[in-house]
Amino acid sequence: MNFNVAIMKKESRCFFLPFLLVAFLVVSCRGAGEQSRRSTDEPATLHIAAAANLSYVMPRLVEAFREEISGYGMSDIRLTRASSGSLTAQIRNSAPFDLFLAANTLYPQLLYNESLTVGPPLVYARGVPIMVYQSGIDGQKGVECLTDASVEKIAIAQPELAPYGEAAVEILSRAGVLQQVESKFVYGTSVTQTFQHVITAADAGFIAASLLYGDGGRELEKAGLEWIGFPPEAYNPAVLRQAMVLLDSSNSTAAAFFRFMQGERAGEILEKNGYRVE
Repeated sequence: MNFNVAIMKKESRCFFLPFLLVAFLVVSCRGAGEQSRRSTDEPATLHIAAAANLSYVMPRLVEAFREEISGYGMSDIRLTRASSGSLTAQIRNSAPFDLFLAANTLYPQLLYNESLTVGPPLVYARGVPIMVYQSGIDGQKGVECLTDASVEKIAIAQPELAPYGEAAVEILSRAGVLQQVESKFVYGTSVTQTFQHVITAADAGFIAASLLYGDGGRELEKAGLEWIGFPPEAYNPAVLRQAMVLLDSSNSTAAAFFRFMQGERAGEILEKNGYRVE
């Protein structure tokens, strides 16, 4: 009798074992499917290459993007800031950027011509150059004040790398003082490095108006620096038409941010932070 019971128990275990195995596989597949759907639903990480003049406004743009665009509130957005020329060189060397916000149209156009972008460049703003100077300098005379012997160092971004450096050279050239002051130049690799030269070592310098805002503005005020702007006829505004290009068509976050930069909210933020929007 006990022998028969033992056989029945054994047969019962053998009978239920396949059902337990099937149930385990169903639960496992369902969990894997849910995890896969969660992974698919999560926004792709976005790597933005941003021109240095955007340093202080980019956090505001990213915050607004997360607030305004549904589904991207928790998106992982990473920024690399440098001169437009330097970023262009990195993109040519296969740097993993998904979107490029440049300080001019030239560099994005070159990348487009080389088939390194998804589409043609799109202008999102116009930059505004300014001259900052130590309080002892008579800046109201305009750039002519830079010819004074008391002005020993003038900070500008390298013209071959940074459009704001190119604009500075043009402003000085049109004013007829370039040859007189060129020997005083102290070069920065980007407009933000030029900004630091002005804060720490130079007597005057040319930077982006956008750097007057946020932490940059507080640094200038603390250093006792003053500034003046320039009318459009003082330089070629086309030099500072800032364009962007999409670099990865498969990144949905990049495509969404690209569209956001064309909208009213982005334009309002840019205008409030030293740019002109066309």
